[in-house]
Amino acid sequence: MSLELNICELGEALRKIEEKYKLEVLIKSNLSGGWMTITGEAIIEKVPKDKKTSCGGGNGDNIIDIKIKTENNEDGLIVKITGAKNKKFIIDVASARYKEIRPNNLSINQTKINENESKLRIDENIIFSIKAPADEVIQIIEGDEQS
Repeated sequence: MSLELNICELGEALRKIEEKYKLEVLIKSNLSGGWMTITGEAIIEKVPKDKKTSCGGGNGDNIIDIKIKTENNEDGLIVKITGAKNKKFIIDVASARYKEIRPNNLSINQTKINENESKLRIDENIIFSIKAPADEVIQIIEGDEQS
């Protein structure tokens, strides 16, 4: 399912998802000679608080701080997502897909779907892995979660 969220809606959605499930993140950036990737456990450190000033076009807070922890770096690395005035992020939530490679026949590899895990993609460069069905993640984002 594809959604468009402003920085406040995105920050709140990520915070709510992280409260219930562990987030893993992959951030990739294309470079002229290859690419750069950052991977690890994502912890939502800070989201915009005041929707009137940060999302309404004022000079308020419009930044989501995400700490990315890895096995080698427990302190983590902070990545900031900054929202632009009157713009929205394109979000896609779908069940996780993987390729199954059979040892006897390498030429046949089928794409399978894991209904118990989902991917939340921001544009094409940031992918969160969530150990929950896509329907649950969408309910959390839309605010319809069952308590």
